[in-house]
Amino acid sequence: MKTRILTSIAFAMAILTLLPATTSAQLSQERTMREWQVKLEKMQKHLQPAMQKHGIDLWIIMSREFNADPMLELFGGIGITGWFGHRNAYLFYNPGEGKPLETTIIGTHQRPRMKAYYQNIISYGQEGLAPHIKKYFDEHDPATIAINQSRTLPMADGLTVAMKKFLLDAIGEKYEARMKPAEDMLIDYVSRRTPAEHLIEREGSWITWNILRRAFSNEIIEPGETRLMDLHFWIVDEWKRQGLEFDFPPSLEIQRQGHEEELSDTNNPTIMPGDVLHVDFGIKLMGLVTDQQKMAYVLKPGETEPPAGLQKAFAESAQMAEILRQELKAGVIGHKVRENAQQRGHEAGLKNSVYSHVQGNWVHCIGAWANPDWPDRYGRHPREPVRKSEFWSIEFATKTAVPEWDGQEVTMQREEDAFIDENGVARYFTGPQAGLWLINSEATPESGTNP
Repeated sequence: MKTRILTSIAFAMAILTLLPATTSAQLSQERTMREWQVKLEKMQKHLQPAMQKHGIDLWIIMSREFNADPMLELFGGIGITGWFGHRNAYLFYNPGEGKPLETTIIGTHQRPRMKAYYQNIISYGQEGLAPHIKKYFDEHDPATIAINQSRTLPMADGLTVAMKKFLLDAIGEKYEARMKPAEDMLIDYVSRRTPAEHLIEREGSWITWNILRRAFSNEIIEPGETRLMDLHFWIVDEWKRQGLEFDFPPSLEIQRQGHEEELSDTNNPTIMPGDVLHVDFGIKLMGLVTDQQKMAYVLKPGETEPPAGLQKAFAESAQMAEILRQELKAGVIGHKVRENAQQRGHEAGLKNSVYSHVQGNWVHCIGAWANPDWPDRYGRHPREPVRKSEFWSIEFATKTAVPEWDGQEVTMQREEDAFIDENGVARYFTGPQAGLWLINSEATPESGTNP
């Protein structure tokens, strides 16, 4: 049954790529409305419990035109239903157990659609924002105020120095002692993935997989003719053609026998028989992102499979992928996941490096990262525990000496979309890639793509 469901999803994604251009506006509208509804339902169900868990009476987002707080994307602002506003305050007040969350905007440029997210919309004119905020604080007198200020989590650090000063000037210094960072509450809130978010992430993962599968095939690549940047721009054009949002641009490299350094888009080399190809790419679909890395091999004339050394290199990466998946468990601290997986890999004779991370609303999302515990580079991410329902990037690399390449090392850079299930176990959305994808150097019209 599970195989049939996955096959159906893959088939649906393949059909999607064939949709005529005339349906693009309708598709965009459907996706936008779905994103709006999914984020609204999550806010209504999970924000107040997260605030209560962390003892927060009031959470305030201060934002302004062209310097919007990152968190607005999750609560109706920016590209979903509203505009930036010249200088706006978004207020979430928790009146206590048994009473519903109270939501308010004080600002400008708020469309009527925002009423779904915010019960109260207060506009201002010449008098400005300050007197309205002061009145709100005086009426509610919150004991604990959460602000988006964080040394190490950029998505929880949207309150600028100038905007904080503006806020304190408006409400009075007495409230400053009641303020605390919102980061703990936001980690809990973002990490709690809903079933609706899960469906979007799975759909996006399949779309990404199919784009990359087509890219690494004879549909797009003609060895000896196609250059690396031709492939880059085909991927860019394809995600735009399918009406997807920007996540990050494709990164492509070639490993070639006799070249110790990878060939990149800086060199823009021609793809040749015998090349090992690598791509790193993700899309954004209805506010959620994907992040995948795939490997392919260009068969030389007369070859039907890669050299044994390259097959061994990929097999070692598959072994490492399973070790990492097993170590990625709910409750384990991020940097411990990395250390445990790398140690097991080394004991198995695998030369490896692990750098996995949560993903979701951002490609390097708020929450745990399986990175080194380097606070000045990665902040608190490596010290966070893996949480159930999180979306993850299972990302790592292995290096293997290839006899057919005179002992030259080949790197297998791998990355798959995954999630942590209700039992705390990591599971894949798509994949994992089972072997090097093959590209024929003597392509025929029937050659197409291999599974």
